[in-house]
Amino acid sequence: MVMKRIQKTVFSFFLITAPLSAVAQLTIDGEFRTRSIVENGFKTPAIDGKDIRTSVDQRTRLRLNYQTEKYSTRITLQDARIWGSEDMVTKTGPEGNSSTLGVYEAWVDLKLSAHANLIIGRQEWNYNDMRILSSRNFWTSGLSYDGLLLQWQKDGLKLDVGASYNNNGTPSGITVDNSSWETDKLKTMNFMNAQKQIGEKSSVAFMFTLSGKEDETNDALLAMGTHGIYLMHNSGKNAVDGLFGSASAYYQHGTDMKRGTDGNYKDISAYLLAANIGYRTMDKKLELSAGMEYLSGHDYSKKALDSNNTRHTFDLSQSGRIPYYGGYMNHFIIQDSYLVGSKGGAYFDPYIKAKYMFSKGSILEAAFFMPSLASEVTAHTSVDATTGKPSGVEVDDAGNPVYWKGNLGQYLDVIYTHKFSKEIILKGGLSLGAISDIKNQMAYGYKDVANKELNSVDTNCFGWLMLIVKPKFL
Repeated sequence: MVMKRIQKTVFSFFLITAPLSAVAQLTIDGEFRTRSIVENGFKTPAIDGKDIRTSVDQRTRLRLNYQTEKYSTRITLQDARIWGSEDMVTKTGPEGNSSTLGVYEAWVDLKLSAHANLIIGRQEWNYNDMRILSSRNFWTSGLSYDGLLLQWQKDGLKLDVGASYNNNGTPSGITVDNSSWETDKLKTMNFMNAQKQIGEKSSVAFMFTLSGKEDETNDALLAMGTHGIYLMHNSGKNAVDGLFGSASAYYQHGTDMKRGTDGNYKDISAYLLAANIGYRTMDKKLELSAGMEYLSGHDYSKKALDSNNTRHTFDLSQSGRIPYYGGYMNHFIIQDSYLVGSKGGAYFDPYIKAKYMFSKGSILEAAFFMPSLASEVTAHTSVDATTGKPSGVEVDDAGNPVYWKGNLGQYLDVIYTHKFSKEIILKGGLSLGAISDIKNQMAYGYKDVANKELNSVDTNCFGWLMLIVKPKFL
């Protein structure tokens, strides 16, 4: 009886959708992504006494696409969870989680002309090297934006202009109440990206962004601009054997949400530089490359430094984090942080990479990072257990402040990808990190301040295995 009902439902569904295919194209697909993780020191460096943690997370997406000559739409429903995180459970098992199910994408794309279209709604924004705007696909939840996107394309020139503006409100869509708005929450993101193809192998892109966060206590919109250039040669889908590489440079300015010693909001003056160059050979089977990334920061040894009232660290808030900044261990993703950053110091990270394709669907990648502090940062002796903030300024025998500068550690990523088919992909990775004495003291202070004894370092590792299945339902 139940089987007959299912058959009738499926048959009715195809009867309804079949006429639509004559004038439009409807597709329904999904994604089941399950990932097992074993980690010791992911994000937070590991020292002796910390337990190895294991977990399983899962992302489930149902995507509906509908296309006509004048417009197209997409609705992506998503459930992102860690196994066992349900807030509705019984003694015998889970009943559900009230906070994991949501709408990841919901947009309509209007065809304005042969060269222009307008996308309205919740959507992904990925641009250039994704150091400014990224969907962060490695996250279980991913990242999407509510906004408008105008796209124009002609004769090798692509121009994208995006805008968004956020509020706290009610489902009615009319009542707005920002009294509890969090200052860290993104209020607005606006950008323009212009990309031009240069010949068959090269392209250049210029990006201009203006984002904002709001301090409701002072009714202040704090704006930040990030502008830069991205150059790319012989990369992407049309890549061929030979020399390849990319380079990017971004400058950031505006008003920070933190206040300086003068009582005013801090100014922003920061920059990011990145470059890599490599060689591809053996009919695109082998790639060898080297590169570097540099984030500006404070030099605390300079007495005339304006760091008290100006932020010189680069805000990575909407950018991709993995596989940059020391790789998958994520020890340097918030520059201002002493725990998962460089405590506001300038960050320099040279690296080497290798990639080998055993077959069309089997790829092995490896990367080795050598991050370091590129400016002098005040050394602290401990971390306050109550406030979680660094305390105690280290001094030498003459009573002068001690500053950190130099090696932060070495990090290795190894990733393997195997495509069984277009719909089934298996990926796995292992990351190892050997933190330096500077990073050890920066994260935890001294175990014994009087004798300047550091904590014993444990093995920093992050291993993951991910199965991705993308069925085509219709």
